[in-house]
Amino acid sequence: MRTFAKIAMTAAVLAATVWASAGSGEANVTIRVGVMADTITNYIPAVGRELGIFEKYGLDIRDQTFSAGINTVDALTFGQLDLGQAADFAVLNRIGSTGKSDLRIFTRFAKSLPDSQRFFVNDDEVKSPSDLAGKSITLRKGSVDEFWVAQLLEQNGVAAESVKLLPVSSYQEGVALVQTGKATGMWATGKAVGLLRETPGVREIADLATINAPTITLLLSTQKFLDENEEAVVSYIKAADEILTYIADHPEETAEIVNKAINAPKDQVLVNIKVYDIGIGFSQEDLDALDDINKWGLSSGVIKTPYEVRDYVDTDALEDALPDRVTYK
Repeated sequence: MRTFAKIAMTAAVLAATVWASAGSGEANVTIRVGVMADTITNYIPAVGRELGIFEKYGLDIRDQTFSAGINTVDALTFGQLDLGQAADFAVLNRIGSTGKSDLRIFTRFAKSLPDSQRFFVNDDEVKSPSDLAGKSITLRKGSVDEFWVAQLLEQNGVAAESVKLLPVSSYQEGVALVQTGKATGMWATGKAVGLLRETPGVREIADLATINAPTITLLLSTQKFLDENEEAVVSYIKAADEILTYIADHPEETAEIVNKAINAPKDQVLVNIKVYDIGIGFSQEDLDALDDINKWGLSSGVIKTPYEVRDYVDTDALEDALPDRVTYK
């Protein structure tokens, strides 16, 4: 929430911009944004450009696609991005791995519905998650996969040390291992779900409802960027909110736009839209959910450094852009 120091910030700092794109007339503010492949976050740039929404808010968005949210978090940390989108655990885990971080959560982007993530296996002996002892599971290290796998095993009485975890860099790599029998199971979403369903002998045995772990997709930046570019971030929040409203209200048209822009199959775009509860904002429920994940991470030893989640939340820009969407205390 807004602090006295930030309210007192000089006009010179508030007016600071990122780097402006060349062109005639008044230049748009350029923001480098990281998005996740094969998710709704990947559709925002295409829709925003096609409908002229970014231009309306004076923005030039330079998007870069990553295979997982943790990659966007790292790119932010190394100064390669200005804003990024990632799942809750990936953000909290990275903050807790350094002892001190400039990363800041500035809004919720969406919540994953239970069927957005599904767990598949290729072994007839595995009838339920409780049968995973002695088997192998793919894992995108540092991503929210780590939390889902841990919860799946823990809640089904399977000792973590009894399962072989196979590091992969993407869903595609995991699918290949499951399809060839080199891994027993994996969490999957988007296109990976379709590929696994088409693979003989591969079955779905769980989803997020199984482990009671709804996942929040977060928008984040660094404190430095938020402080020096608040007006630009406010404009981005307004633009993103308008785009997300369009996506929710016009899924068919969105699928056409995204297919044209990034060649994503229309049917897959429609599926990906349906598995999210879309909505920018930040509530007490969001903060409580993040606190619960952080406490689990600390107690399990996955998150190494204790910290208060609240200290890494900065909703000043969100309060300026959409004041009724900030409801945490």
